[in-house]
Amino acid sequence: MVKYLLTIVYLICTTGGITFMKLGGDSLKLGLKDGFSLSMGWKTFTGFLLYLISFLLWQRLIVKYDLSIMVPIVTGIVQILVLIIGHFVFKESLSTLSIFGAILIIAGIVLMSFGSR
Repeated sequence: MVKYLLTIVYLICTTGGITFMKLGGDSLKLGLKDGFSLSMGWKTFTGFLLYLISFLLWQRLIVKYDLSIMVPIVTGIVQILVLIIGHFVFKESLSTLSIFGAILIIAGIVLMSFGSR
């Protein structure tokens, strides 16, 4: 049960992080003139924090659970979620090939999840 809860939180954090970083646009500014400086907008900062949390969760997931099952299934789910977010949040178009690719990813996830039982 903990595995599934951690995975769901990871999925929310990683897709939320990617989404907020995209929403933040080019607000990240790094400077080395007169010393080190870093500034970013709140959306980019939120995305950065979510992505940092997702990285820490990911490290926990791949150490504790089967790597050969966890990585392909979770990565596939992230790809599908990002495709959906891109379409509905950022109004990106879906091509026939991207839809076909998503169907193949979903089929692979289903096959791997049955194979891992």
